[in-house]
Amino acid sequence: VVEQAIWALGNIAGESARCRNFILGQGIMSPLLGKLSLAASWDQSADPLAFLRNATWALSNLCRGKPPPPFDIVKVALPSLAHLLYISDEDVLVDSAWALSYLSDGTSEQIQAVIECGVTRRIVELLLHDSVRLQTPCLRTVGNLVTGDDLQTQVVINSSVLPCLLRLLSSPKKSICKEACWTISNITAGNKQQIQAVLDAELMEPVIRLLTHAEFDIK
Repeated sequence: VVEQAIWALGNIAGESARCRNFILGQGIMSPLLGKLSLAASWDQSADPLAFLRNATWALSNLCRGKPPPPFDIVKVALPSLAHLLYISDEDVLVDSAWALSYLSDGTSEQIQAVIECGVTRRIVELLLHDSVRLQTPCLRTVGNLVTGDDLQTQVVINSSVLPCLLRLLSSPKKSICKEACWTISNITAGNKQQIQAVLDAELMEPVIRLLTHAEFDIK
């Protein structure tokens, strides 16, 4: 019954920003996060995976949409999302990463809250996951984080993002190449040391190659 209720609420939240905000206003976050925490700690024999996938998907829907949800309400999900990034299930990882991409798409204060919950290094690690489904929201999250100030961008650089971006520039997936270029452009909007770090990581040669040979929308 609980799982069906979460599924229904996730569907309602996905309908519109108005529906999402109404559900948030009814106080869904606390009980949902409590159920997520319980599911993630269940013994493996209890097979909580279907429940965990469903609840993570619902949580992602509560963080999604334009205009965005009130950050003061949804930011309580950050510790849970940080934990979910270590669940070894692709669906859970994908929805958790999308939720982080929504929460990091905003002000410097929002970016700082995401950084302070400790997800940066793990998100960067997941950039090299085999699944493009997972690479995409992780790259979007990283791209959002480096739109912050120089100190916030440096946190991402210190998490070894530049070698990952070098790999992603060779992706056969056009959308990944575009997002990687966007992320690099945001890093090079930083200070001299950050621009030098991009040069030292040998990112410019593949970027220039894309400018020369890639399709128009990547250029």
